[in-house]
Amino acid sequence: MAHGKESRIGLGVTLTIILAALGSPAMSQNPEVLYLDEVEDLDLSGNIIYAVNFGDNGTPTIGGVTFSQDEDHSSITLDILGEGPATWWGPSPGTDDAGLDQLMNGFAYRYDGTAPYQISVNVEGLGWGQSYLLQIVGYEPEDHSRSFDFIVEGETIIAEFDPYAQQDYINGQGGYLIKYQFTATDTVLNIDLLSHLNACGLCGFILTQLPSVCVDFGSGTTTRLFAGGATWQLNWGQGPWTWCDKTGVSLLDSNVSAVLDLRTMAPADTSADLVATLPIGGTLALAAHDPKNEDIIIGTMTLSGEGVNVIDLNASRVIVDEGSGMFLAPFHAPDPRLTMTVDETTGVFAYVDPIGNWEMSFAGSYAIPLIEGQELQDNIFTALGGNVPLIGGLGEFALAGLYLADESKRPQHFCEYGTGVALQFEAGGGLWDQDWSGGPWDWHQCSVTANATFLGENVSSNLETTTTGAPSIDEDMVLRFGFGGVITLIASTEDRHPGVAGQIKGDVTGTFVADANAAHATFDSDGNIVCAFGVAVNDAPDALITVTEATGTYADICQAGPWSWCVNGTMTIARLPDTPLQDNILAALQNNDLLLHAEEEFVLTGWYYRDSQPED
Repeated sequence: MAHGKESRIGLGVTLTIILAALGSPAMSQNPEVLYLDEVEDLDLSGNIIYAVNFGDNGTPTIGGVTFSQDEDHSSITLDILGEGPATWWGPSPGTDDAGLDQLMNGFAYRYDGTAPYQISVNVEGLGWGQSYLLQIVGYEPEDHSRSFDFIVEGETIIAEFDPYAQQDYINGQGGYLIKYQFTATDTVLNIDLLSHLNACGLCGFILTQLPSVCVDFGSGTTTRLFAGGATWQLNWGQGPWTWCDKTGVSLLDSNVSAVLDLRTMAPADTSADLVATLPIGGTLALAAHDPKNEDIIIGTMTLSGEGVNVIDLNASRVIVDEGSGMFLAPFHAPDPRLTMTVDETTGVFAYVDPIGNWEMSFAGSYAIPLIEGQELQDNIFTALGGNVPLIGGLGEFALAGLYLADESKRPQHFCEYGTGVALQFEAGGGLWDQDWSGGPWDWHQCSVTANATFLGENVSSNLETTTTGAPSIDEDMVLRFGFGGVITLIASTEDRHPGVAGQIKGDVTGTFVADANAAHATFDSDGNIVCAFGVAVNDAPDALITVTEATGTYADICQAGPWSWCVNGTMTIARLPDTPLQDNILAALQNNDLLLHAEEEFVLTGWYYRDSQPED
């Protein structure tokens, strides 16, 4: 068959180009329109998310890839008239591959009245900001004077497309292929085919996830600096820096900190112009902090690698500040850099599947003391020879790399609300019966927008606590004491019925904070004293929860850092006649018989992801 084919770039070549550039994120681009009559015309490499066959004619295997039917995916919905064989409209595709023939000999179609006609395909499960290659497969059995518009994500990528012309006006000898690369701006892919003159049909599609380029910028100072190495404390979510020409999607925000530990691997090689190149190696430990509580780490990423630092030792180019008694020896981009391997990702970084080596480049200067009575050039050599303590360093950093996003491990933030009543409440601890059908409460503001829920009306829980340590009361009569305990959340098969569908257990550590000031107390209808505890006097989480067990419907839940527990509660104290109110409250803290009742509203908030293959 003598059909001319447009040149095409396969995913492998595309990946090579991206790797070489390490800085140009894949954005929407002009589609490729190709004649399709060989398996090699399809790009079957890379991370294929979907390979789908329309037409209800089976699951062909092409080039080792099995094409499932659209009905096999609950995440795919079609707005069509029906599905059937392309031979309704003409001859079979007539290629030399049985699987390819099967794919093109079935289609989803619309022909149900007066033109124009439209087919819509919606595909769930995309990752926002991720790049994809979409390949649309079609076949025109014979000349029907059709004209199509292909619309992807609301954008017309091809207008007035003539499928028969693309097939060189030949019946039964191959179809057509459209390749389109785009970056998702939501989680649902929308594909529309609009026919202006006649019926329209689609044979299938392939959706491949492309690597994402991440480029992040940070700055920091040394916490330790000596001739053989340095330790840097870094913060991210900054930049971009003018000395870095890389661009990409940001992976690290201002809630991420890092420790960069560098060491010199060999003696420096110093040029005639007194520029020193030092082979270095080191590790980068990234930590993501909860936006509401920076003490809670919700994810980590560790990298290691080797590279070079390039320091200017020429006295004519250093910056001298005699008033502070020091000079600055610069290390200029783009030469200082590390080639790094991502060793581990956890928590909110668990979804990052790194590809190849990443690169960290940096620029800045080291502050070095001026030695009295010594020439500046000799001063420089003395300091970098390890003979005097160095002052410190300031630096800017850029981290760039390629990764695939594992959407099943994409971090989810939740705020779940409920109410609890104390079955037991005394100085030594408590036992709480809890429901998860309340809220949201106006006294709590989630740190970030919640994008997931996993509790609800069919969930109950109990919390058993034990007092730890001695209580204290400050001058404002605020009571504090530590407690530990265990929380058990139970999802029922029906609303609060005994069948258990899943369970989460967690260790609880926290501080009970109550307002024991008589001036702030209120009274119930029976004249008993009511004192507040929790958020009224506590500006921190009342407890942190570490998950120890997840079963049933919760078996795939993986915690990303401790979960925060916040409460807004009241405790009711029996009023003693002829006893000053303040003394009455303090007496109740030592006499369990005076503690009549306690109830609370609560919020559980944090991060998690679902792992389809949890560890045993």
